[in-house]
Amino acid sequence: MPDRIVTCRMTNRHGNRCTAEAIDPNGEVLICIRHYAAAGRTVKAAQQAAASKSSK
Repeated sequence: MPDRIVTCRMTNRHGNRCTAEAIDPNGEVLICIRHYAAAGRTVKAAQQAAASKSSK
């Protein structure tokens, strides 16, 4: 466990960085649960779009 709190590395369109704690502070990708969920929704939508496109 790190000695300090590691924060999320995501930034908004204004360049402001997210201040939430990273899910896995020792991980390769440092994102919070909010941005992890948003990425998951994006992946799911892309998979559904690809599946509907291939079924036509």
